Amino acid sequence: QEPQLVSRRGAAAVVDAGDGWGQPARWLATDTALDLANACALGAATVRRSYHIGRVAPYVEAIARHGKIGLAMANCAPAVAPFGGSARVMGTNPIAWAVPRGAGRAPICLDVATAAIAEGKLRYARSREATIPEGCLLDRDGQPTVDPNDFYAGGALLPFGGHKGSGFSLLAQFIGRGLAGMDPSAYDGPRGVNGPFILAIDIAAFTDPAEFAAQVDAQCAAVVGCRPENGIAAVLLPGDRELAERERRLRAGIPVPDPTWDELRAAARDYGVATPDVHAAAAS
Repeated sequence: QEPQLVSRRGAAAVVDAGDGWGQPARWLATDTALDLANACALGAATVRRSYHIGRVAPYVEAIARHGKIGLAMANCAPAVAPFGGSARVMGTNPIAWAVPRGAGRAPICLDVATAAIAEGKLRYARSREATIPEGCLLDRDGQPTVDPNDFYAGGALLPFGGHKGSGFSLLAQFIGRGLAGMDPSAYDGPRGVNGPFILAIDIAAFTDPAEFAAQVDAQCAAVVGCRPENGIAAVLLPGDRELAERERRLRAGIPVPDPTWDELRAAARDYGVATPDVHAAAAS
């Protein structure tokens, strides 16, 4: 499906994904929000009938690379218990923001699930036959567990930070259902659907961009200059670990657990798709 811009009113726009891939529709919404911010100081867009949009960070990072502040969120299929609950009601509902730094440096970006742990990390732990940290998951009987398999047997994730994460998740739920029109719990299709929202803020409409950049740098210096607590090597900014990991993976490749690679190869065989000999490639 080709996403379509179906409405544009003032600083707001609506994109229709047409029940197709979420990423192209999300990029159309991002580009539209940028255009609206250039014209109106603020630009916001939602996406309707959208399948999974992938990581939220790239969209707000793109806005920040254009010298603007990006804010985004989306609701997802039920996977998380609300604060005080023990059954799936809300999604992992990611929230992300990005702020430009200027001088050719990467934007500062935070992209987090409002659950205590993202479902993708559950899948990764399960593929490695590993446990997850305590306080992230309940089994189907509502009992705490560290076994990721319990989630796929009907358990529920917990929100991060108790009532705080639950409150942020509820905001994403309200916007996803109310503005983007996506109620994943009633969606007739795969679980991977989202109700996305994105906002671009033109810094120049509020203050001098150079002054904003100076204030960002000063705040960053205060954060990284803070004395680390015992056992912590250094205080980092949001995204520092991911930027370092990106550089490592550009040099050395992306590690894939053997069980995951075996599943990919099995799917490739089913569809007649050739797969590379990764061990030979690594050796060379």
